[in-house]
Amino acid sequence: MKGSAHLVIGGASGLGTAVYLHTDPLTTAALIGIGAIAGLAPDLDVNGKLSNRITISKKWLILFFAAAGLLLVGYSYISLEGFVQSAGFTVGLCLTVLPRLFIKQRTMLFITGAALAAAAWYTDVFWLLLLSVFIIASSFLSHRSLTHSLIGAACFAGIAWEFQQSTHLEGSFAAASIAYLSHLVADMKVWPANKRGIRWFQPLFNKEF
Repeated sequence: MKGSAHLVIGGASGLGTAVYLHTDPLTTAALIGIGAIAGLAPDLDVNGKLSNRITISKKWLILFFAAAGLLLVGYSYISLEGFVQSAGFTVGLCLTVLPRLFIKQRTMLFITGAALAAAAWYTDVFWLLLLSVFIIASSFLSHRSLTHSLIGAACFAGIAWEFQQSTHLEGSFAAASIAYLSHLVADMKVWPANKRGIRWFQPLFNKEF
C-alpha cells in the first residue's frame, strides 16, 4: 500500500482515538499528527515518505565531501610537494568520487538516528532515545522485516508509552499503537492491492499473511 494511504489511515486512527476519549481540539490535532507519523513508521526500513522527510537528502552530504575533496586537491597542489602532495591528491579524489558510490539514503537515516540519540542523551529524554534506537535499527533492516512484525509493533508501542508518560498527552499511546498496527494490517496480502504480505511473527515464524 502507498505511503499516502498509510498516512491517511494513521491519521484516522489518531482521530478515532481522540473521538473516543473526547479530547479538546488541540489534543485532537496532536493525536491526528501522531497517528499519521506512526502510520508511516514501519516503512522507515525503506525510502518512504517518513524516512525522506526526517533525513537530509544524501546529495548534500555527497556535495560536502566533494567540496572538501576539491579543496584538498587544490591545497595539495599549491602548498605540498612530493609524497605528501600525492597522498593529498589521492585522498581528495577519493572524497570527490567515492561518497557517490557508498552514501545511500539509509546512511542519512542512520545519521539522523545517531543525531537524535545524541540529543536524547544530552537532554535526558528517554522516549527520544528509544526512538533514535528504532530509527538506527530500521536503517539496517530490509523492507517488511522486523518493523513489519509484532516485535516492531511492540517496540513502537513501548516508545509511545514512554512518550505519553513524559508529555502527559492523553491518548498518544493508543493513537500511535493503533496507527502502527493499522499499517501492518493494511500491508497484508489479503487485500487485493497487495502482491506481498507481512510476516507477523518473524523471526520465529516466517509465514506471510
